[in-house]
This record gives sequence, C-alpha cells and structure tokens, in this order.
Amino acid sequence: MPDLDVHGKNERGESMMNFREALLKNRNPVGTRKIHFVERTSRDVLEQADALPFWSQDYTQLDRGSFTGSIMSVTGRNMQIFRESMNRAVDQIASAPEDTYVIGIPTIIEGDASWGGVQVKSDSLITLDKNGELLFRTSHFSEITAAVISAEHLEEYAGKVEGIDLRKLMDNVNPVEIIPTDVAQRLLSALNSSTNYISKSSGDPNIQHILRHFEDNLLDTCLQALLHASDCKERHYDQRIHRYIVSRVRDLTLSIDGDCLTIGEICINLRISRRTLNHAFSRVLGITPVEYMRNLRLHRVRSELQSSPYETTIANIAAKWGFWHMSLFSRYYRELFGESPSETLLLSKELDK
Repeated sequence: MPDLDVHGKNERGESMMNFREALLKNRNPVGTRKIHFVERTSRDVLEQADALPFWSQDYTQLDRGSFTGSIMSVTGRNMQIFRESMNRAVDQIASAPEDTYVIGIPTIIEGDASWGGVQVKSDSLITLDKNGELLFRTSHFSEITAAVISAEHLEEYAGKVEGIDLRKLMDNVNPVEIIPTDVAQRLLSALNSSTNYISKSSGDPNIQHILRHFEDNLLDTCLQALLHASDCKERHYDQRIHRYIVSRVRDLTLSIDGDCLTIGEICINLRISRRTLNHAFSRVLGITPVEYMRNLRLHRVRSELQSSPYETTIANIAAKWGFWHMSLFSRYYRELFGESPSETLLLSKELDK
C-alpha cells in the first residue's frame, strides 16, 4: 500500500536508517501524510535509545545485568502512538518531535519510577508539554504507552470542539497526575485499539478514512484525561528540585574527559550539602551519586567501543573516561552490561565486516 512504510526488526539497524532519512526530509514527521510503522526488540540500552523514530534520546542503564527492550510505533499525519518496554531501570533524557504534546499511561511499573521529576504510580497520566525535555527514570521493569500529538492539531481540536484554551489547561497539569481508573483505562484502550488496528490493516485501501475516526476518539479521550488531571492543584516542587540536581550532576560528569569529579567537588560546584545530594539521588534514581556517575562514564565507554576504529584499545577509551584501574573497570562494566568490554568490541567489529 503506497501510504504505509513498514519497517520490521533488524539486528543491524537498517530499519532505523529509513526513519533517519525521513527525519532529514521532515524534521517534524508528525504532520506527514504517510503512515510509518516500526516494531523491534533491542538487547543493548544504547540501541534502545535510538529505536523510537523521530525522537532524540539518551539512555543510561541503572540496573546491573543484560538489557532487553522493545518498541512498537505508529506515526501518521497528526500523531505518533508508541509502546516501549524495558527490563532494566533506565534514566532517560529525551526530546519529542518538535511542537508536539506527549500524553500517555504507564502500563507496567515495577518499583520506583519518576517522570519529569515526579513519582509515577498506577493510574498515572504522564504528559510532556510541547518542546519540553523529558526526564524519565524507569522502574526495574517498565512499559509505557503514549500518544505524541501535533500541538496545532490538539489545540485546534480543544478550541473548536470543546471550547477550551489548551495552553491554559496545560498550565494546570503536572507531568504526572493521578486520574480516575476508568479514565485511565479509556485512554489506554484508545491507544491500544489505534495501534493494533493500524498494524493489522496495512492492505486496507480505506485506512486513511478509518484512521480519522480512531484519531477523533483518541483526541477526545486525551482531552478528557487532561481535564481530569487539571483538577489536581498539588505541585511537586521538591521532586523537581531533586531532578534538577541529578541533571546538573550529569552535565558536570560528562563535561570532563580523562578524570572524574569527587563528590565533594560536585557539592561545592552545586552549592549543596552531601546529604542533599545523596537524598536527591535516592529519591529520583534510587542509587548513589557515585554509582550514577560511574554508570554514565561506562555508557560513554560502551558507545565508543561500539563505534571505535580497529586500532583503538580498550585501555585508551577507559582512561579517556576516567577509568585507570582496568580490573575494576572490567568488573564494573560486566556487572552493568552483562558482558566484558572485549566482548562488546569484538561484536562491534563483527557487525562492521
């Protein structure tokens, strides 16, 4: 069917290249008349970060052990719907397609999780305002389902159909709000029915007309969920401050090559106490600042091992990111990723052949 681009699972990542090419042609794919469908699994956290089409994402694995994740995404003229699952706790920093709203439901949350610095619970509505930065700390096992909707389209629908100023409404909606169970279930049902129908109807010549009805139902369901969420006035300033501290530590950690800041230096730079720093990391990520900073640097090593030229040595890359004790480095690396640095390097060279 000419209106449908289907890209399946591909261990070498060719399917993502098609989406990257589409992104270069249209920096905001939400708005194109084509329908893109992608479904894939990943066994690497860095590969998972690249799996969601049209998003810019940076993932840091927090749990130790081998990673498994999956993505299903459908992108049409005015919106994208996706479902993402992961078996490890991950700290995500992401940007959605330009000028879009993100509205979703966490379908599986096992353990502590936070979205936009606010704790995520069952029956939570999760939102991201247009052109905002997503800060998401997933639980040990997680699955979320969400819609990414053209801001112009949703604002127009809210104004014409409901007589609502969406911008004013969003000012009263926190990144995470507890909504009635029946409202959450209606939203999840609308998201699932849309993705399931599209994925099974690639040959239907009337798919564009049918999608209009799914789209109308989803817009109405999202708007009703936002209206319920706006009734909650409680703000979460403490949690947002904690998330800001974590973000600043991340920036400081990645700004220095060949060395790593001490906790004392971090505290001096941020003008906070060690107790405040530890409390922020405990509340937001559930790990210590030292472990988080080490994990960040291990991810950078892994990324360079996966893309390094043949003459590059593991020791040189490790030293670049502040790992000078090779046996300790190898132990930390294996504990976090479930494989040794040499296994990562060997696999990357085999894929390049």
